[in-house]
Amino acid sequence: MDDKPSSDDLYKSAVHILATLAESYKGEIARRIIEVIADKGEITDNEISEILGVDESEVRRVIWVLAGEGLITSKRVTSETGWITFYWVLPLDQVDGILLGLYRKIIDRLKKKLEYETSNIFYWCLTEGHDRYTFSEAADNMFKCPLCGKTLMPYDNSRLIAAIKWALSEMKKIMNSYFKEEVIKEDIPESEG
Repeated sequence: MDDKPSSDDLYKSAVHILATLAESYKGEIARRIIEVIADKGEITDNEISEILGVDESEVRRVIWVLAGEGLITSKRVTSETGWITFYWVLPLDQVDGILLGLYRKIIDRLKKKLEYETSNIFYWCLTEGHDRYTFSEAADNMFKCPLCGKTLMPYDNSRLIAAIKWALSEMKKIMNSYFKEEVIKEDIPESEG
């Protein structure tokens, strides 16, 4: 028995990934746009608008966000009269690269957050919903919360730091498992726990 997925399975998987990412960027309408493009192969924004029963300007706004994120691409066709029509298509052969780029972006953000959390001392008034402040910000406010006036107390962010380290470690494992190779070479601190 062959364990390799069929080309139909790979197609469905790629469309599912693109639709899920699209929905995370621009909601249900974005998912539906991806599904329509997948169904038609290539299609204009006007045709998408008609099929979905959604205003063409709204469809265009979502399409440009999706195109900006690389989740759809356009094929430009110029008629004999010089009229340019854009047909939207799915970059199914680029799904791995899209995922890799997204994982790298998330890892980069997590690393920046970890650096911020480990290089600062924080203070908080212990009131739910109020911000925490760096030492410098707290000193500027005379160690009083600018929202409620309570004294700002040292804030222990060690659990947050541990969670970020764990998330970085898990992201690395997922990427290396998915791409079957070490795609993240730099050290990601192991989670403590």
